[in-house]
Amino acid sequence: MGIRHAAILWLCSALSVATVRAAEPGEVRIGGALGERFGLTLSNNVFKLDHERDFYKPFREKCERNGAFIGYGKHADALVHFAKNSDDPNVRRLKDELIDFIIAQQLPDGYTGCLRPQDRMSGVWDMHDMGFIIQALVADYEFFGNGKALEAAKRNADYILSNWNGLPDGWETSFVTDRMITLGLTYALERLYALTGDRKYLDFVLRERSLATWNLPVVIGRGPMVYGHSYVYLSTCFEQLELYRIHEKQDRLLQASRNLLDFMVNGNGLLIDGTGGVCECWTDDQDGEGSIGETCTVAYQLIFYDQLLKLGLADPALLGDLSERAIYNALFGAQSRDGRKIRYYTPLNGRRRFWKPDTYCCPNNFRRAISRLPEYVFYEDEDGILANLYTACSAKLKARGVTVSIDEKTDYPADGKIVFTLDPEKETAFAFKLRLPRWCRNPAARINGENVTYRMTPGEMLVLPRVWRKGDRVELDLPMEVRTVLGRQRQAGRFAVMRGPVVYGLNLASLQAFRDREPLDAATALMVDPLSLVYANGRIKVRVSTNDAAVGVAGASSADAELVPFADEDVTLTYFRAPDIKRTVTANDELLK
Repeated sequence: MGIRHAAILWLCSALSVATVRAAEPGEVRIGGALGERFGLTLSNNVFKLDHERDFYKPFREKCERNGAFIGYGKHADALVHFAKNSDDPNVRRLKDELIDFIIAQQLPDGYTGCLRPQDRMSGVWDMHDMGFIIQALVADYEFFGNGKALEAAKRNADYILSNWNGLPDGWETSFVTDRMITLGLTYALERLYALTGDRKYLDFVLRERSLATWNLPVVIGRGPMVYGHSYVYLSTCFEQLELYRIHEKQDRLLQASRNLLDFMVNGNGLLIDGTGGVCECWTDDQDGEGSIGETCTVAYQLIFYDQLLKLGLADPALLGDLSERAIYNALFGAQSRDGRKIRYYTPLNGRRRFWKPDTYCCPNNFRRAISRLPEYVFYEDEDGILANLYTACSAKLKARGVTVSIDEKTDYPADGKIVFTLDPEKETAFAFKLRLPRWCRNPAARINGENVTYRMTPGEMLVLPRVWRKGDRVELDLPMEVRTVLGRQRQAGRFAVMRGPVVYGLNLASLQAFRDREPLDAATALMVDPLSLVYANGRIKVRVSTNDAAVGVAGASSADAELVPFADEDVTLTYFRAPDIKRTVTANDELLK
């Protein structure tokens, strides 16, 4: 079955598909590459923030004007997930402080924002921030049983519902769409309905937000009202999927998500680093320069893929491949090497810049994405356990009602050897399902030292059904070869370099001949020989040369260089020209065939 077919067929009728449960927060403790980034974000970002100045002061004073946006709700939501997914009591204390502050600062009428009275509700981003504040409060109730948080969430939601009809005419026709202004609110109300059963929250979602009938096509470009906003589109699809889950399984709720997934994998919507978009909006021209890959979009791609997987609505192997591509490249590329700074955009080609404040949307959504990484590693279905992302970790999951402890050892994505040790509480028959990435040509597996004879097809799940016993050992070998990938659209005539899920790029400043050149000018002048690529110690050695015709000087010089993972903060060039690309580079991106 081709990727196009697999991506949009969605397994016939969604009503007949068994749903999947993600590992609950706290069930998986991650190490390895994912765990390193999780810990780095906590130690060098979260705990280095000036909470008093940036988060507490505006909400205590409540005198900000229309257009102010802090992102307190996103940050608090991230801390709730960080607290549940880590063993660090300091994280728990900071989370409690953030949640307690929200509750203490809530006004008697239920308002929890930071705007002055005349701008509340109608002010741009006020309902946006309140929506995520409600999400954080609800999550604290779900994960930690905080009844006060749930009551504060309901009071805030009731404040919004009671003042909705009093909004001034034209509030929803400002410079952005009403869905962008209220982003986060709809999902917050869906969670409140699911937890309380109070129909007024669902009715608001259906009547005032018209969520069941929304079906905007993927809009290319940043026009008036920004209808092509990728983050908003992903969020609304996610909200429809949640409505599908908690209310009624109607096919119309899936159409926009189908269109979006098809656009990404078949419509040139996905870039080589796993994300997409220019200036926060969808594009299909494969532009890689400037305002590329908004960090909010990356975060919501992962949330979107997670929801699709849990609902059993798309090929799980494809969703895992898409997730790891976005995580190891776009998401990690949005953070500085020391973990302290975050990017709003991460271009493929050209200099990268960090976002100066710790507030606003992207820094807070970055923290939300990192805080959830442990929740994307394993899933459970009616047959057993599914391994989605690979990283060193320990987990305690359920397979057919039996607790199964799993210890995973690996240096992935630096190495493709992965070892699982399974310890069920008692002998139990279930299926252990392992994702075989599309980039891996010759996967292999062993159970207790014996070769697996089940079908192993790259891009599918390896299903291992058996009676599992304490100490059973599964070894998965995913050989990683350096591969070259042809560019498309604006990148036509160039190629990218990958190994496993990781894209590799070049720091042009490391080359003496190009040190004083603008990166994009150097991209034209530089030639990379695909036949010279050699992987060693986390880097790829390559031979580069100047194109004398392009630079306008006699004679071409050549030198040895090193390509490094895309996430390295000094990468300024991801696509390369080749002396003879038609002969030396023939492969397309395996996710986009």
